[in-house]
Amino acid sequence: MKLIIKYIILLSLLVCFFSEVTAQSENNFQKLQEISIKNQIKKKREITKKKESKQDTNDSILSIFDIDIDLTLGTITFDLSWGDPVENPQIRCNKASNLYGPVRHDVDGSIRWHRGFDYYAPHGTPVRSVGKGVVSLIQTHPDYGLCILVTHKRPSKTYYSFYAHLSLVSVRYGELVQQGTMLGKSGTTGNAYNLTGEEEHLHFEYRTNPKHGAKQQANPNTIVKTKFYSADPKNKWQSKVGVIKKGTFNIF
Repeated sequence: MKLIIKYIILLSLLVCFFSEVTAQSENNFQKLQEISIKNQIKKKREITKKKESKQDTNDSILSIFDIDIDLTLGTITFDLSWGDPVENPQIRCNKASNLYGPVRHDVDGSIRWHRGFDYYAPHGTPVRSVGKGVVSLIQTHPDYGLCILVTHKRPSKTYYSFYAHLSLVSVRYGELVQQGTMLGKSGTTGNAYNLTGEEEHLHFEYRTNPKHGAKQQANPNTIVKTKFYSADPKNKWQSKVGVIKKGTFNIF
């Protein structure tokens, strides 16, 4: 009888021990889950903070080069036609990620906005004004390299065309230009310094505000003669999508 009681007591102790171990294991697992979730949240916040910090830094750099532009330059013109910035326009590598809009991705997969068109332009390609206007800015910028801004005053609106990564400028500040006037030649200045072959390009923007940091670029199709569109605009990865070219004659 005593032996049976001893077994019962031992069994009870073992049950209690394993119950406690199981409970402790579940508790530890829950804590590990909480730590993992907290770490993920912390990591996400750190990434967001770094992005915001990087964006603030970039904005500050852009602002340094946002020198005042004399908006009185030029006069209103009734020449409402538009052309293309290069002859026989093609988009760099025929990829939709070189069009305007939310077409690119950062390393972490988040969407990055591209603020213009990248036209395929081997080093030395003539770059031309898309319309009648006045040269309002000639500048060497850390990202855009050697660049030009042209102001186009129209009866109801003022447009700004922007040309970047040039190797040479053939116009002067304040010079009146016509549609097709050669502004300079394409190159690999600024952040395009290491590009070669099919990657060489002219970065072109249509702006509703002349300053770099204003971030008021719009779709270049608004003013260029030859229109380019994504072959599959709903595809998340525009770097894998081709472009559709539509030549038109537009009058505003």
